[in-house]
Amino acid sequence: MKTDDNVTLHESVDKKNQKTLMEWTIKALPSDTLCMDIGMSIMTLTGLIAIANGVYENYFLHLLENEQSVFLSLRFGTVMTLMSIYLWTLVVRQKTIYRYTITDSFGVVESKLHFPKAAGTLFKSISILFLVFIIGLAVFEQSLILLLAGPTGMAVVAARFFIQWTNTPQIETSAEWSSYKFVTVDRKRKIILAQETEFMVGFEAKLPNELFDKYLDTLRSLLPAGAIFSEAEMKW
Repeated sequence: MKTDDNVTLHESVDKKNQKTLMEWTIKALPSDTLCMDIGMSIMTLTGLIAIANGVYENYFLHLLENEQSVFLSLRFGTVMTLMSIYLWTLVVRQKTIYRYTITDSFGVVESKLHFPKAAGTLFKSISILFLVFIIGLAVFEQSLILLLAGPTGMAVVAARFFIQWTNTPQIETSAEWSSYKFVTVDRKRKIILAQETEFMVGFEAKLPNELFDKYLDTLRSLLPAGAIFSEAEMKW
């Protein structure tokens, strides 16, 4: 897990008389993106190859339009490249900000997508222009839109999402610490998962390096004495 850390640690008491033991904020990818990164890189490379071939056919060979490649044309490459960058940047590699509060009774995590304040207006504008572009492409280049059917569908869904997008925080509260009997520790991704059963479902905490062991020690003091702590590489 790649993270950009902005860490705070406090000792305080909240309004409900719950003692706050730890607080931190971390910016991280919500899941492993390796497979999607490979797919996006292939799509981007395909687009760049098509652009290069289209430039070669147009400006070096001076081929007529009906003599040019369909899959490796300049227009196909431009659309594929722009679409890949759009999806890769705004969907696949989009980070989330997590704010954790750990009390002596339970944990709370508030999460929201990492965007600047003006992002809503910017993304809606970009998405509207992108949809107009796709609609225009479908009207004037019907054969091309069929070739891009899969990636185009993904991009249209993403564009519709950002048009309706509001960066509303999601809040998750753990069960009482006494309910957790198992803990899975993933040191590679800096994730600690408190579980009520052996199934890897529970309260997940993403941590910066400097707080990892402290949070682990905190859980050891809060969970029942018989809680089982095990180290494993979790699959996102």
